[in-house]
Amino acid sequence: MNVSERIKTRRSACGFTQDQLAARVGVTRVAVSHWERGGAEPKGRYLNDLAEALGVTVDWLLTGNGADISSHQQVPGFHNVEPAVIPQGKRIPVISYVQAGNWREMCEQATTFDGNVEYVSASIDIGPRGFGLWLRGNSMTPIFNEGDLVIVDPDESPRPGDYVVAKNGSEGATFKKFRPRGIDENGQEVFELVPLNDDYPSMHSDRQHIEIIGVMVEHRIFRKRVTGR
Repeated sequence: MNVSERIKTRRSACGFTQDQLAARVGVTRVAVSHWERGGAEPKGRYLNDLAEALGVTVDWLLTGNGADISSHQQVPGFHNVEPAVIPQGKRIPVISYVQAGNWREMCEQATTFDGNVEYVSASIDIGPRGFGLWLRGNSMTPIFNEGDLVIVDPDESPRPGDYVVAKNGSEGATFKKFRPRGIDENGQEVFELVPLNDDYPSMHSDRQHIEIIGVMVEHRIFRKRVTGR
């Protein structure tokens, strides 16, 4: 078996759906689907988290060799850490909400950004127009918080439950959960963009113009220790 087959086989053996495995690893179902189709391989911390979620070692995922974690966990004192595998991924720009709102028009200029632009490396394969976005506000708490980083792929089509970056008629962009609602009388898909925080309203494509910019394929959480308390 190759890497993708081992992931799918082990997920089935654990009784996980793609959504359940994605939640355990901290990625989207889109990313798990990529891995199982062989369109991408897990990298960075996601490779380690995936191995832990499936109860196998990183070595087994990559090569098919090595024992599963469960056999080690029965040994008293066995270490619960292993060296992280952090390969270099594709370099993508981290842009502002205003830039994200106009990304389709300006993405071809990405190679001409000046030295003030921040770049990060994606941990999974991503299309040529991929970008990063620092989240702000609390409309997507408790899963997403201000200061989290999301990696977005404009070449992915959204599916029910995916998290997307969209333009809502203003210059800026918004980050919400995608929820399809059917087809209207003109044959156009009707959908909602839903916040996870109930204090914020949903957006409806049949009431306002909404343009989907891209689908989140990676979510990074940064925990900063608060001092002086």
